[in-house]
Amino acid sequence: MPCNPTLVREWDNITLKWNYTIDGSIGVAQFLNATDDYSIAAKFGAGDVIVASGYQERFKADISNTLAQLTIITVQRSDSGRYSFTLTSSKVVVISDEVELKVQCK
Repeated sequence: MPCNPTLVREWDNITLKWNYTIDGSIGVAQFLNATDDYSIAAKFGAGDVIVASGYQERFKADISNTLAQLTIITVQRSDSGRYSFTLTSSKVVVISDEVELKVQCK
């Protein structure tokens, strides 16, 4: 799980990483901007990760059976806030974690 809070300098890139072990396979997994309650990216079953249109330019997401990564390219002050990752396995086991991202001015 990422450090909480996680600090990053403005204009740098950052990757938030969640490691986990699930029983079964991925049912639904998603990254949320928990500050504004917006979905950033989601994966349904064995499908591809879909990044929401408002985030596609600077946010990259990868979700597997053991690791989830959310990368923010060229972090801006407006990216400060809470981010969460939630995964529900095919056996209905839920993994959920939240991290606060603090952007430091250059």
